[in-house]
Amino acid sequence: MDNVIVRRPNIEDIDRLIKLFEIVIQDTFRKNNLGYLVEMIEEEIESKIKYLEQDFESDGKERYFLIAEIDSKIIGTIEYGASSELIEMCTDGEIKDMIELGTIFVLPEYQGNGIGNLLINKIENELNKNGIDEICLDSGYKTAQKTWTKKFGKAQYQLKDYWLKDNDHMIWKVNISEEVDLVNLDLEENT
Repeated sequence: MDNVIVRRPNIEDIDRLIKLFEIVIQDTFRKNNLGYLVEMIEEEIESKIKYLEQDFESDGKERYFLIAEIDSKIIGTIEYGASSELIEMCTDGEIKDMIELGTIFVLPEYQGNGIGNLLINKIENELNKNGIDEICLDSGYKTAQKTWTKKFGKAQYQLKDYWLKDNDHMIWKVNISEEVDLVNLDLEENT
């Protein structure tokens, strides 16, 4: 996918980003056999919209988004910002002030083509420029948990049956200045 452009979003991208959130979140819930959790899907979409608003309101200081597009079509996004309330609560505040890597979304028809890797590479460059060498990330989706476990090993925090029976929530702490190679992550699912 040589024709992918990665850039910061602008105001004109908001509606298309919200549509991307809706498509990817609904697809991810469906792939994880959770499509019936309509209220949770809506809450997840709303939380991503709030993160996007924080990016625009703070000019990238509170939340920082990047988007991937092909021929002016937004096909993916990634962001980082302060760790979420969920992470703070689930870790008893142990990683309260850590930067969270999140919203790694790629449209279903573009998954498995390196778009996620490209976005992670670009966001890692931004983190490095800002002197950030340790991040956290979390996931309640089994499909994404497999990807993160393969790359980062066992999650430091695993909250058994957090969402539903047999639906745990996992949280990883990652030092990106060490041997972790975020660029070569085999991403096919979303976190």
